[in-house]
Order: sequence, then C-alpha cells, then structure tokens
Amino acid sequence: MFKEYMENIKLISKNARYFLVGGALNGIGLAVFSLLFNLYLKEIGYSETQIGYILSAGSLGATFVAIPAAFVIEKIHIKHTLIIATVLASFSYVMQVVFVKLNIILFFSFLATMFITVYRISVAPFFMRNSTPKERMHLFSISYAMMTFSQFLGFFLGGYLPKIYFFLFGSTNKIFAFKFALYISIFMTMLSIIYFLKIEQKPIPMKKVSFLEKMKSYNWKIITKLMVPKIFVGMGAGLVIPFMNLYFRNVFHLDADIIGIYFSVLQIFLFLAMLSAPFLTKRFGMVKSIVFTELLSIPFMLTLALTKNLTLAVIAFFLRGSIMNMNMPISSNFEMSLVKKEEQPFVNAVSMVSWNGAWTISAWFGGFIIDKYSFEFSFYITIIFYIFSAFSYYLFFKKYEKDDLNEKLPVGLEK
Repeated sequence: MFKEYMENIKLISKNARYFLVGGALNGIGLAVFSLLFNLYLKEIGYSETQIGYILSAGSLGATFVAIPAAFVIEKIHIKHTLIIATVLASFSYVMQVVFVKLNIILFFSFLATMFITVYRISVAPFFMRNSTPKERMHLFSISYAMMTFSQFLGFFLGGYLPKIYFFLFGSTNKIFAFKFALYISIFMTMLSIIYFLKIEQKPIPMKKVSFLEKMKSYNWKIITKLMVPKIFVGMGAGLVIPFMNLYFRNVFHLDADIIGIYFSVLQIFLFLAMLSAPFLTKRFGMVKSIVFTELLSIPFMLTLALTKNLTLAVIAFFLRGSIMNMNMPISSNFEMSLVKKEEQPFVNAVSMVSWNGAWTISAWFGGFIIDKYSFEFSFYITIIFYIFSAFSYYLFFKKYEKDDLNEKLPVGLEK
C-alpha cells in the first residue's frame, strides 16, 4: 500500500503539487473560520434559526455562481481563477466579522461562499488536466486527504485561538477573542496565493461554439442522473452538518477548545479514510464503494440522534464522518470519468449546484427545525435522504460495475 502510494506520488506534476500546498493553506484558514463562526454568531446573540439563514445564504451563493464559473474556467486560466477567487472570498469573510447586522452578514456570506465555490469548481478539472489516468485516483485521494489534514490543523488551532487571545491581551471578552481568531483564519487563507502564483500557465484552446450549441452537446442523460443522488445527500447534510459545532455546544455544553479538538481528531479519521479510497475502489468498484459508504454511515447518524452519552456521541461523530466522506474522492473522480474533457468543468459545476442548492434549502430550515423541535428530529430526516441517495446512485450507475470504467470512457476524454 505504502509502496504503491510512493510510486504514484512521484508521478504527480509540479502544477498539481503547487495546487495541493496552496489548497492545504486555504483549508487551514477555512477550517478555523467554519469552526468558530457559528460560535461567534451565537456569542453575539444570534439564534440557531438566524444562523441557519446565514449558512443558507452562503449555500445560495455557491448555487448561484457554480454554472457561470464553469464557463469562466473554460475561458480564463485556472491560475488566475484561483488567485482572484481567494482574494475576493477573503475580503467577504472579513466583512462578515467587521459587521454585526444580520442583513450585511447575509450579503457577505452569499459573496464569500460564491467566490470560494469558484475556487472549488476549479479543483477537479485542474487535476484532470494536470494528471494521467495512472496516478489520477491517487491524486484525487491525496488532495482530499491533504484537505482533511489541513482541516485537522485548522480545527485544532481554531479551538485554542480564543484562549491565545486571552493570554496575549489579558482580556476575557469572548467576542473580541472570536474576532481575533477569525481574522487570523482569513490571513491563513490568503497565504495560499503564494503557491497559486507558482503554477505554470498553459495555453487554453479556444473553440468558437455558441452557448446553445455547447448546451446541446452535453450528455444530459448522465448529468441528470448525477444530480439526483447529490440533491438527496445535500438535502440531508444541510440539516445537520453545518450545525454540528452547535450540537456539541447545546447538547453537551462544551466550550470552543474542546469542540475544536473533536473536529480536529475527526480529520485524522477522514485523512486515513481518504487515503484508503483507491484500495476500496480496487476491491469493490467506484459505484459500490459510494453506495456502501453512504449506507454504512447511517447507524452512526442514528446514534448521534439518540444518545445523551458524550463518549458514544464523539465515537459516532468520528465514524460517521470518516465513512461518509470516504467516497468524496471516489465520486469526484467517477463523475469526471463519465464525461468528455471539455464537459468536465460544467459537470463539476452542475454537481456542486445540485449539492449546494439542496443544502441551501435544508440549511435554511435546519436551524428552525433544531430551534422548534430538536437535533434528534433533524438527524432522522437526514437518514431518510441518505438512504434515497444511496439507492438512486446504485440504480442509475450499477452498470458501470460490470466492466473496468476506463474501458467505458466516452470518446474524446483525455487518456
């Protein structure tokens, strides 16, 4: 296993290496921000319902920009896309901390996630352009594993940054401590630009094709099938995942540093899960691996809904997250492998629209459901959506288990 990874790591291109390092720095900053921002909003007086609105506004931004971003990536070098998106997203994150009025935070949450989505849509097409089929699955796995490791560092650091503020400035003001930590997280995100600048640009082939002709050329049968499971997963995840820090705060009355430790340890589990993805697909195939991991995560989701024991909840939190997220590099690679090279940015965008559109709706109602009923009720609904997603994925794509996927690639796909 280790030898195989080392052999494939040597094949990774210089551009992909720069992207991986820049993405890791970006991930550290975003992890700190995502861990603390909900807690900060709670500290300044916002309810779970209002926090849900803010999270939903961010998801709406992602949904709004995904399709246009795909066309931008086709026209502008990804290097420029990464740098511009990171700068604008960082500015929008700063504005969410500077202002405290709900409408202003909603607006900049929309913009921040919109710009960071442009960055995220670039990832899969970038790797497809800067890799070969031999090391590609390992590159996707390493990318997600590094993202996970950066989140581990970010969550661990984020949990202690407010205490560092207390130590440095001799203050006990929690709001100022959270603001300090959030500004540090944004600075970390900006450091990624150093490595994005090192990426070598390659000529972009320009084809004069009208918008309608381009839209007609896409494989809409495959695209539609890819959208359905994503929508189900997004609907379920949006109800609970963005509120997990509040779950530990409200149900078990934990402080930010302890929550940060739990979130950081989770990343160790995710890191190992991501690296195991190539071996899972080698044993079971891509589709079965995706379906299996979604279904296997459900018992642990049920445990989170029912238990009042902290130890059991933490174990379920670790196992649910690692099992469910194990399929991320698999599904990303699978989606890109189903379509032609020129279709990859658009299909990646549609996939993200499906996810974020569903997430937007469910996160909007998620905070309200938690406020009105309980976390338990949200978990039950999420389980139902996950089951629908797994079965629809298997129903639509089971035929791809019969043969080697590389033998079924559409004509024109980069080999």
